[in-house]
Amino acid sequence: MTIAQALFAATKQLSHANIENPQLEAEILLAHLLGKERIWFHLHPEFLLEDPVNKQYMALVARSATHEPCAYILEQREFWSLPFRVTRDTLIPRPETELIVEIALALVKQERWHRPFILDLGTGCGILATTLAYEISGAVLVATDRSFPALIVAHQNAKRHGVKSRVSLVQADWIKPFRSCETGIFPREKGMAVANRGFHLVVSNPPYVANKDKRLLAKEIFKYEPEGSLFSGKDGLEDIEKLIKAVPQVLRKEAWFICEIGWNQGKQAIQMTKDTGMYKCAEIRKDLSGKDRVLMAKRN
Repeated sequence: MTIAQALFAATKQLSHANIENPQLEAEILLAHLLGKERIWFHLHPEFLLEDPVNKQYMALVARSATHEPCAYILEQREFWSLPFRVTRDTLIPRPETELIVEIALALVKQERWHRPFILDLGTGCGILATTLAYEISGAVLVATDRSFPALIVAHQNAKRHGVKSRVSLVQADWIKPFRSCETGIFPREKGMAVANRGFHLVVSNPPYVANKDKRLLAKEIFKYEPEGSLFSGKDGLEDIEKLIKAVPQVLRKEAWFICEIGWNQGKQAIQMTKDTGMYKCAEIRKDLSGKDRVLMAKRN
C-alpha cells in the first residue's frame, strides 16, 4: 500500500468515526510512525509502506477512531514549544496553560528574583515545573501531585529537558507536607530543596470543571483523561478554594500565587481571595479568546 492509499483509508475511517480534522489526525499518526514531517507525504505519495508498518499504522488509526486523544496514542504533546511525555495518568497540556508561564516569567523579572523558590501544585506531567526551571536558570522548583504514576512522567520530562537537579518531586495532596513558613522550616527529606522562609511563587493548574458538566465535555476528554485532574465538586471551585485558603501559609510576604481557573470563575475566585484577608491584591488574566483563565494574587 502506498502512502497516499494508506492516508486515504485512514482519513475515511476517522471521518466515519466523527473525528475532528480526520486528515490531519491521519497525517500526524503516520508522521510519528515514520519519523517524517507531514510535508514529506505530499512529496512522496507513491512511497510503499511495508506490511508490518501498515499494520502498525492501522492499529494507531483504530485507537484514534475510538476518540482516544492523539497525545495519548503518541505519548507526547508540545507545550511552550517543548515536547513532553504524557500518559493516561496525566492531563493533556493545553495551550491556555502557557499563560501561567508568561505571567510567572514576567513576575520573576518584575520582582528581580535571582534564585526564586517556586512550588507547582498538582504538577501532572510536570509542564509548569519543567518549563519554569528551563526558562529561569536560577530557579529551584518543588512539584507535588497525588498520583505517583504522574510523578514518574514528570520526572522523565524534567530529565529530558535537563532540569531534574532543580526540580524536586513530592507525592502529596496540595501543600500538606509543608509547615507554615511563619512557624518553621520546610521538610528537606528526599532532597527537597526549599526555602525556610517560604516560596517566592506558587503556581497551579487544579481541577476546575463542575461534576455536572462532565457530559458536556468532548468524548476525548471525559472518557480518557484522569477525572481527578478535571473535576472539582458541584461548581468546579472546590480545589481552587482550598488552594486560595492554604497557599498563603507557604508564600513569603508579598509573594505571588498564580492559578488557572474556569472561563466563568473569575468573580468567585477574586471574592475568595478577599474573604481570606491574606492577599493584598488579586486580578484575573484573560486568555486569547477573552475568557477568564488565570487568577494571580499577591500575599500580604
